[in-house]
Amino acid sequence: MEIMVVEEIVNQSVLFLVTFVANLFASVSGGGAGFIQFPMLILLGLPFATALGTHKVAVVFLGIGAMSKKGFNRSFAFDKAVSLIMLFVGCPAVVAGSIIIISVPSHIAQIVLGFITIGSGIYTMFKKGFGSKGIENRSYTRTILGTICILIIGMFSGSLSSGAGLFATLTLVGVFGLELKRAIMHTMIFVATIWNAVGAITVGALTAIHWQWIPVMIIAAFTGAYLGTTLLIKMPVAKVKFVFSSVSILSGVILILEAFYNRS
Repeated sequence: MEIMVVEEIVNQSVLFLVTFVANLFASVSGGGAGFIQFPMLILLGLPFATALGTHKVAVVFLGIGAMSKKGFNRSFAFDKAVSLIMLFVGCPAVVAGSIIIISVPSHIAQIVLGFITIGSGIYTMFKKGFGSKGIENRSYTRTILGTICILIIGMFSGSLSSGAGLFATLTLVGVFGLELKRAIMHTMIFVATIWNAVGAITVGALTAIHWQWIPVMIIAAFTGAYLGTTLLIKMPVAKVKFVFSSVSILSGVILILEAFYNRS
């Protein structure tokens, strides 16, 4: 009995530390928490679907923690078109992806995604002016392409979960033309909060959620995101871009290693 209590204390301590660090960096870079937080739940013994649902409930507080920071609203202005697309295209896509989730993704898809994530990180790191200025007059082509990307990312968020925030941020900057900090703010609201809430409800209706670990993960996610958003508001775009690129490259490496680990 005592051994079980000690083991649970250790598990929750590890969860707090990992969740705090993951959400701290995610709130600065616009995503990446799932690459660390989600696999940790699996490593601690949760089944894939249960780990996904548990992760999604906790990571909602990444967005809530970010939005609770004083100055968040003053540093952020809604792009109405992007907001509507992320709501009415992204949310149904998340539901569809969450229903498909119960079949574990293949290692090949994870490896391909890992290399794409690394490539995205390298591209943004060396792309001069990435996210420093927004595009005022967005073309119809950009809007259509961005909508397709949001649809795919939404389904990806509902199924694999890991990396959706990073790809959403990249799409918001590279396709929709938002400034990097503004893109990250959109990601915190729509992907971290709304999409994950929708995914958590959908997955929770299909499988169990490990509620015993939710309180400690919520506290860690909220505090990590709050601190991270404090840094985001104060940091120049160049430093935010560096964090985004670094988290993308590291996340891609982790995803590839996970794929080989799960296959063995």
